Amino acid sequence: MRQLQVTVPREFDEEVDEVLDKYTSDITSNEAERQGDEVLEFTATVEADEIDDLTEELKSTDIESGDLSIRVLEQESLIEKGQKTRGSSSLLSQEEIYSKAQEFSGFSNAQWALVALSSAIAAYGLILDNLIVVIGAMMLAPLLSPFISGAISLSVGDSRLMRQSLVSGGMSFLMAIAVSYIAVLPFQVTMNSALRTIVSFGVPVVLLSFLVGAAAAFTFATGFRDQIAGVAVAIALVPPLAGAGIGLKIGNLTFALHAASIAVINILAVLLSGYVSFKIMGLSPTSYYKQKKAQKLRKVIPIAIVLLIAVISPIAYNNFQDYQGFGSEQKVRVETQDFFGEDLMSVNFENNNIRVYVIGDHNETKFKNRIRSDVDIEVIELQETE
Repeated sequence: MRQLQVTVPREFDEEVDEVLDKYTSDITSNEAERQGDEVLEFTATVEADEIDDLTEELKSTDIESGDLSIRVLEQESLIEKGQKTRGSSSLLSQEEIYSKAQEFSGFSNAQWALVALSSAIAAYGLILDNLIVVIGAMMLAPLLSPFISGAISLSVGDSRLMRQSLVSGGMSFLMAIAVSYIAVLPFQVTMNSALRTIVSFGVPVVLLSFLVGAAAAFTFATGFRDQIAGVAVAIALVPPLAGAGIGLKIGNLTFALHAASIAVINILAVLLSGYVSFKIMGLSPTSYYKQKKAQKLRKVIPIAIVLLIAVISPIAYNNFQDYQGFGSEQKVRVETQDFFGEDLMSVNFENNNIRVYVIGDHNETKFKNRIRSDVDIEVIELQETE
């Protein structure tokens, strides 16, 4: 259930009352004054899934756009004697979702401050190897909202909302990297497990990004803002961006680009899966003009898919190479242990060289033929002393 407050000039009281009467019998009206003009304020309780039809019918009346005001208020339940109690719907109407998207497409000064603070906190958490601090930073950051608004703009065909969402999201992206870089400048930074964790990548990470994007869309559409924090933690936009800033500080451009790419993948996944989720929920353009706009905006979708593939491909290739290298390394260790047995002391891998430390004399040529590796193998024989 939702409660609507409709404000119109007095001469349209019968027309508005007739429209409201189609959807509910719970209607009250009061006389009021707005900017020196006498107006009527109607209050009506309607089903949430009827709000879109009701508002469109009110908009189609002869009332001037500046004279018609509709406010949608949340209502938990409606109790009437002799009637079944009706509770509130968990899903917002399209008008409410669209209104929220316009609100969340940009940041207030306080929200920009939160972006900066959360980025600095995440950076300090990463260099301290403290994941609890990093999670706290994710809870603070409002980075997810503009990209959800962008997914909604694709569904309803609002190019202005799309531009505003992308500008806000892009600026927050750059701000997070810059603040993280500045925050860690005075400190000595070394690679640790937390930094390695945020750039870990694989098929499950991509799937997770899409699932979380869908979860963010449904969370946004239900109006349950408390869950947005949990979704923001799962999508993890802040840590990769903070990691990119740290990578720039330590002069590791490969790590910085890798971390920024992870954030880009998450953002694109939110846009694409969010768009699909909102379409499933029935979000669509409300006018012929917006339908045309939506058709043009949908060109963003194949561009986003191509960009997503372009970003994923080099990371996936590098990970595959690392996996192959790890597999080869493990194979060499097993073969070496099997060949030398208890005489093996250690196996060291340095770039394209393998150094094998063993006790006693062994057939080095036979060992190299058994390994058949493309890298240089050096067997260092140590002699036991009495």
